[in-house]
Amino acid sequence: MTASARSSAAPLPQLLDRKALQAELGVTRAAAEAIMRRLPIVQVEGLRKTYVTRAAVAAYIDSRTFAKDEVPS
Repeated sequence: MTASARSSAAPLPQLLDRKALQAELGVTRAAAEAIMRRLPIVQVEGLRKTYVTRAAVAAYIDSRTFAKDEVPS
């Protein structure tokens, strides 16, 4: 794909691994891993590391954010 074709296509998603997710959200390793288990995983052939998209993380956080009177029990 040429540079001009890439610029006219949709932008690539931003990928986060567990360590980046942990640092960005300020959560524990266990919390970052729990979040990743609930999201679609991006895995590159030949690599053991897995990623999630920034958009999927944002959507998940939005879906799990509640007003004080709406918190599920």
